[in-house]
Amino acid sequence: MGYLIRVIIVIKFLLLFILVTLCFQSYGAPDKQLLRRLDIQRGLFSDTYQSFEINDQPVIYVLRENSTAITRGVAVMIADTGVPITSQEGFSPLAKELNKIGWVTILLPAPDAGFTPTIIDVEQEPNPVENEDIAAGTEPVSATESQELSPTETAENLDISQSAVSAIDNVAFIKHEQQLVALLQAVIEKAKEYPGFLLVISKGTSAAWLSKIYAEKTVENPDAFVAISPFWPDRKHNQRLPIWIANTTMPVLDLFSGGDNGWAQMTVAERQIAAVKALKLQYRQRKLLGFNTSAHHSGYVSKEIYGWVSRMGW
Repeated sequence: MGYLIRVIIVIKFLLLFILVTLCFQSYGAPDKQLLRRLDIQRGLFSDTYQSFEINDQPVIYVLRENSTAITRGVAVMIADTGVPITSQEGFSPLAKELNKIGWVTILLPAPDAGFTPTIIDVEQEPNPVENEDIAAGTEPVSATESQELSPTETAENLDISQSAVSAIDNVAFIKHEQQLVALLQAVIEKAKEYPGFLLVISKGTSAAWLSKIYAEKTVENPDAFVAISPFWPDRKHNQRLPIWIANTTMPVLDLFSGGDNGWAQMTVAERQIAAVKALKLQYRQRKLLGFNTSAHHSGYVSKEIYGWVSRMGW
């Protein structure tokens, strides 16, 4: 009897698996933006979030009023792509800290990037050093000699353009930028309902895209911009990031940390050099210290922002 019950349970699971597979084949993969919106709705009470329509699609955002007598302005916060707006990895803890010092905060979800990193096999790619040796008439390094290098030496001498080139599709790149532009235009209108300054805070790939958008004056620039660990997982675009940050017209607070990924760390020095060469006023680059909890880290970031805007007379 017990064996028969187990067989029935297994058959039910198999039927359920077949049904789900058929649904995916019939209707395609689920919309990531829809799933993310449903996650936010399940995690929050209906009176704690709002939404506006962008291209006939509802976009949920979380608006929190300041807890002080005087309002400094509105801080629009866009975390990295794929990071939930209410998670500890997002800007939710930082928003609470900014509310304490006079900022109305608006947490926005970043659009889905729509691309994945592409790892190129170095062995199948032509070796530029070998080609140069052949052109110069010298003996190239043999495969046996190159294999004798230690893993540490190989990692140190390996060019990121060969080992981890992420091919961001141009269509996906443009689409993501257009979605961010529409998001910014919508939130600018919402921010006008409050007095004071407009501050935009962003992180990761979102900070990189916003730097490009503001440098090209695609949308109305905010009064100040905070870029936290900006990067693109693409060497071509990542190399242009320092120029875009330097070409923005508003004050920029450039924050980074030792825990950033390699793409973000790659342009830290170049971002500051580009700002100096462009004679960019009110540019400040600061290294964030490590903390054990997101609450301590958010408190530290809020103090950096507070000191920076106070220095500008806000």
